[in-house]
Amino acid sequence: MDLVVIGGGAAGMAAASKAKRVDPSLSVTVIEAGRYVSYAECGIPYFLEGIVTSPDQLLHYPLEEFTTRRGINVITGTSVNVIDRKNRVLVLSNSSKVKYDRLIIATGASPKVPDSLSALGIRGIRSLESGEITHNDIAKAETVAIIGDGILGIELASSLVLGGKKVFVVSRHKDILKAFDSKIGAAFREEFKQRVSVLTEASDLEVTRRNGSFVLATSGREYAVDAVISATGIVPNTKIAVDAGIATDSRGIIITDGRMLTSDPSIYSAGDCASTTNLVTGKQDWHPLAQISNKMGRVAGANAAGGRMVFPGSVGTTLVKVFDYEIGFTGLTEEQAKKDGLDAKTIFVKGMSKAGYYPGKHPVFVTMVTENVTGRMLGAQVVSKDGAAWRVNAVAAAIQARLTAEAFFYTDLGYSPPFGPVWDPLIVAADLSMK
Repeated sequence: MDLVVIGGGAAGMAAASKAKRVDPSLSVTVIEAGRYVSYAECGIPYFLEGIVTSPDQLLHYPLEEFTTRRGINVITGTSVNVIDRKNRVLVLSNSSKVKYDRLIIATGASPKVPDSLSALGIRGIRSLESGEITHNDIAKAETVAIIGDGILGIELASSLVLGGKKVFVVSRHKDILKAFDSKIGAAFREEFKQRVSVLTEASDLEVTRRNGSFVLATSGREYAVDAVISATGIVPNTKIAVDAGIATDSRGIIITDGRMLTSDPSIYSAGDCASTTNLVTGKQDWHPLAQISNKMGRVAGANAAGGRMVFPGSVGTTLVKVFDYEIGFTGLTEEQAKKDGLDAKTIFVKGMSKAGYYPGKHPVFVTMVTENVTGRMLGAQVVSKDGAAWRVNAVAAAIQARLTAEAFFYTDLGYSPPFGPVWDPLIVAADLSMK
């Protein structure tokens, strides 16, 4: 049987590798439009910062690991133009054709760059190739503007400042990281603005080229910078799926079930181009995150090879390091919960990351969202310079297990003064959520 995987990113290579393990007799081919397969996309900001000195350091495995050791045929530098579902044939960009018995679409997502910026040669970052291009674009730049104030925008700002650049972040909102609670993000935002020039409420932004520089005009003022990066969101790479008549939602995301099967019984999909179930709401959702893509890929590969795996869904746990801060969220905010018809409330807690007498402690800011009637945990946000990441992950596991705040209060989290106070901020938040 011929299994073809479109896309050699996290989901695609996980799918191909798992399929080959489930059924070693399979003929497995991966078709990747770029030069690289199986790389750490999340490491690109550190390449721009200079911590990672070569794109090769971001490759999880050399190509030979897949082709020689795992027996997977990998075609790079070639895209798929057409999926002919009737004849089960793919038409490639070089006009050649590849037959398949089963197909996995793992085409990922691309930066959503406004046309006005794209016309000026301004790019976003998603692939390793785009990281290389951006690295070259900013190599001699002293000043860089980042259009967008979400997780990627602030992460890039941090990396570039630490790499020696003067950075502007342009936001159309009243403040950066709009999704974060105003209380939880106050200290972080204040410190961030001491190191990054933040231009807020810039919905009137105009970008032009002048004398070799980019000129940003907003609120009656102009700012000249050497380079500009777009961080205004992403879109799924699903045109070939849409053209083939595979079911997608209103955003163009491929609709899949728990087996990662699409509306075509011979085609699966996984990764940033595919939908998943939101474990809080039970509805179809989109969580384009690396850890989720890898797991979706494994499930798609196993099932395409004749196995029986089910991906239950995800809660969208997200972590990012910005300067000295660990920032993370999981599940729903109160606003999101109410939009989904859930009667929710939010508890805010400020605690410490270690015992009060232990050196090196930092404030920990926590918001915990729970359902009023049931007490079920729906979401959380945590910000701290110490220990925020593990706290977010603890809550993520609790949400996935559908624990109530009361059940989480009694969770036996390990205690030692160097790692947290005996009354950890999470436990305090759970306690207050019960009242």
